[in-house]
Amino acid sequence: MRTLAAALALWLFAGPAFARVRSARKGPHAGGHCSKSAVGTTSTDSKGAALQCRADHKGRARWTRK
Repeated sequence: MRTLAAALALWLFAGPAFARVRSARKGPHAGGHCSKSAVGTTSTDSKGAALQCRADHKGRARWTRK
């Protein structure tokens, strides 16, 4: 019973960390947030599409496709 409880506790503690690692994206992607200092700059995503950092309708900086 203790082994089962220890395994469950480990899974509940470490499970979310493993989920984040698998679904993490590297680099900018359309709709993702960018820093306010990056507004007006351009970059490319993993597929090679050109992205520009612009403020959305609420004033938040986001990557948008050019």
